[in-house]
Amino acid sequence: MAVQKKKTKPVKNKTPKPPVFKWTPQRKRAALLLSEGTNNYEDVAAIVGVNERTLYDWRQSDIFLKEVDRLTLENEKATKAGLVRLALKAMKEKEDKLKEDKNTVLDWAEFLSDIQSIKTQKHEINANIKGELEGARELLAGRIAGIASRLRTNELLEKPDE
Repeated sequence: MAVQKKKTKPVKNKTPKPPVFKWTPQRKRAALLLSEGTNNYEDVAAIVGVNERTLYDWRQSDIFLKEVDRLTLENEKATKAGLVRLALKAMKEKEDKLKEDKNTVLDWAEFLSDIQSIKTQKHEINANIKGELEGARELLAGRIAGIASRLRTNELLEKPDE
């Protein structure tokens, strides 16, 4: 009687699946604290009661990072909106006394434009243009100096010895 060989199943290369990221109160708090930008990683880990390595592992998750980004954007919008409301309220209070106190209203208007980045963008554009102009002037001055130097050299070479 012939001995029958056992059939073996082929071995599959199993790559471990990444763990599923699940939100916990600690993770939510850590994401919020990171989005505020006022604490470093060590402080955030201590506040939520985890090891720094654990916080590092959370930060490797795209889900966690996207939530931190989303919260950061919300915080920025809320802060800007609150400042705009405050400035508008102050301007409204000064509206009756506009004839005597124009500077204060203008200061608040300037503050509003700063908050909404209107003024900042204008300064950045002006600075970029000025920087480019300064760079162009330096480049042109360098080229003119080079041409002048070559002209002097050519003149010296063409002059007969006296």
